[in-house]
Amino acid sequence: MSVGKHLLNPPNLDLVKRLSWKFGRPKILEQGLRFYEANPDEVAQVVRNLEYMGLPAGGAALDAVLEQIVAHYYEKLFILVKGYEAVWIARNKVEIAPGALEPLEQAKAQGRAIFLAGCHFGATYLQALVLAARGWNIHAVGKFPGRVGQALRASDAVFAERYGTGRTTFLDVDDPDAEVPGTMLQLLMTGGVLSNVFDENNAFSKPRSLLGRTVYGGSGMDLILRHFDDNRVAVVTPFLIRTGDDSFRFEADHHSLASPDIVGDFYRSLGRRLEQHHAQWYFIHELHEALMDLRAGG
Repeated sequence: MSVGKHLLNPPNLDLVKRLSWKFGRPKILEQGLRFYEANPDEVAQVVRNLEYMGLPAGGAALDAVLEQIVAHYYEKLFILVKGYEAVWIARNKVEIAPGALEPLEQAKAQGRAIFLAGCHFGATYLQALVLAARGWNIHAVGKFPGRVGQALRASDAVFAERYGTGRTTFLDVDDPDAEVPGTMLQLLMTGGVLSNVFDENNAFSKPRSLLGRTVYGGSGMDLILRHFDDNRVAVVTPFLIRTGDDSFRFEADHHSLASPDIVGDFYRSLGRRLEQHHAQWYFIHELHEALMDLRAGG
């Protein structure tokens, strides 16, 4: 059992719903760290992945990585069950880095679409709400199975109807009726705001360089973006970085579709964050899955 499966259960959903961030977060962190104490094989996998990437893999540095992985799952539980408190945090506990929203605002004023190239780093489950709390409507591509997808959609409806946020529409890649690739193209052709991760490994992923190491990623995003240029689509890599137990900073890098390697540019943006905040790269406990060539004939 992974740490995520260990923590994402009905009793913990109830716990997080009942308790404020100040009191609920430490309880989930305690559970998660106890899980790692009882499952040294899970810790050993994290250590191997850190070593592969040339990142600190022992002592206090390892402790920080494990804690930040658990923090990610607390934030997932939090966004599934909270209403007012989640919106309050998104509006009051997030510093917007200077210029971070300018490419989005400029694109919106010009009627251009926006592609948000996300990744498994930082406080991703709060990231969409940070933008929604400022009035943005977003279509987010990902895996939103069963009850998780239902809870996310229900939370989004509460945020919008009670607290006046923008809406997030969740496009589930595992839903055969969603026609996700066609919807993505349509959104980019009609001035929508589309979010998708670039660092997942799938049959469309290619070898990429990250901190001088090879990983497989891209998720085929280059195949979508090659149909557009900067006059039609603004491309941004957003990051929500934890600056404390309950505070965050929103950063964003703007990219040009004239680049010969747009996905490589995404990875370089991620690499710069890892150099400063590698403990917040929660994908590290699954990184080994991104070291395999999943392409046909790979």
